Amino acid sequence: MNDQNARLIAVRILTRVEKEGAYANLLLRSQLSGLTQSRDRNLATALVNGVLKNKLTLDYALRKHLNKPMSALPQEVRAVLRTGVFQILLMDRVPVPAAVNESVDLMNQLNRTYSPLVNSVLRKAAETGWNFEWPDQKKETVRYLSVRYSHPEWMIKRWLARWGQEETEALLKANNEPSLTSIRVNTLKTTRQELKTLLESQEIEVVDGEYTPESLILKDFGGLDQLWEFQNGYFTVQDQSSQLAAHLLGAREGDSVLDVCSAPGGKTTHLAQLMKNKGTIVAVDMYPQKLDLIKESAERLGITMIKTVESDARILEGIGEKFDRVLVDAPCSGLGVLRKRADLRWQKREDEISKLPELQLAILLKAADHVREGGELVYSTCTTEPEENFEVIKAFRQLKPEFVSVDLSGSLPFAAEERDLKQLRKGVWQILPHHHNMDGFFIAKFRRPWMA
Repeated sequence: MNDQNARLIAVRILTRVEKEGAYANLLLRSQLSGLTQSRDRNLATALVNGVLKNKLTLDYALRKHLNKPMSALPQEVRAVLRTGVFQILLMDRVPVPAAVNESVDLMNQLNRTYSPLVNSVLRKAAETGWNFEWPDQKKETVRYLSVRYSHPEWMIKRWLARWGQEETEALLKANNEPSLTSIRVNTLKTTRQELKTLLESQEIEVVDGEYTPESLILKDFGGLDQLWEFQNGYFTVQDQSSQLAAHLLGAREGDSVLDVCSAPGGKTTHLAQLMKNKGTIVAVDMYPQKLDLIKESAERLGITMIKTVESDARILEGIGEKFDRVLVDAPCSGLGVLRKRADLRWQKREDEISKLPELQLAILLKAADHVREGGELVYSTCTTEPEENFEVIKAFRQLKPEFVSVDLSGSLPFAAEERDLKQLRKGVWQILPHHHNMDGFFIAKFRRPWMA
């Protein structure tokens, strides 16, 4: 077994995530380049994301067969046990004997002392399967949902209070499904059909996205940045809900646009694409290294109209002019992207949510000062939490009564469902993963009317 083995890479990434608080998506991006076979990249990705998403459930299943708590074991042993039991319980395509034997081989390589324990525990877990007792669903609803769907209890309490059990359970299930790989076709260089044909010729399974005309969904594919089509700017990775922000801002050729929280540049470059690379986009971020990401992305995609400015979005120093369109994609808790960012649910704390609205409102108010008369403003986040969404918008309306809400129902690039129209007509929209099968996202739009 060599160092490029998919299971070994997965165990090493999981160990670093737990030990150092490292970001799994960044580690996957850097580590997958060493795997030449797409099936190995897919396996490593599935193991890392699957274990992180299902950690509480997997630990609950493993504890039945351990004499000591998981916390008493070294991190790499926990990682081997979790990847092993994940393959046994949740991966149909891996035969049980292979999952056990590969895990024992891994343990031999990493720390031979624990190989007998891994062998014994995984064999017992395979015999037991799902045949064990869960916490009582009625008496311990929060704990049951937490263990069954592997989410922190504080999230579950919030969602139960807001939506009730049926809706909360549907969201928890959706968060645990494999993340869809959504890409945005760069229409400055190619068309959706042309790119689809190119990818299919490499035996990549591709379907059209249903919400935006430039989106494609790739099934079971990791290591996108290795593709010639990516390196030559034919597409970028971006979820459909995120793509909707640029569509709803409605920037046209020749417009002037301000994007106040622009990094890493997905929405910025999408705006440039919709504007056919004609006009002006000023992209703001307070970190120069993040602005470099926007410049690199723009260069790869063949975009020349973006000007980057280093500034705090609450101050917008050095920006005196007013713009036709302003986008505020605010920093947020990110609870809408738990399906995509598997490690996020364990890194977030509830107290963050109470602190963020003050920052979000300050950024939105400052951005509003740069909207010209007749111009439009979009506020967006990738979270499901009302304090960061509806409450921020409510406060903004009170402080900036001159801004009027813009009906979104006729601006979408697809036919909205009846259940969404009430919100859309009021100029707001909360996208939920279990309703729309894309990242949780919030969008609100305002216009600054011409003064009489």
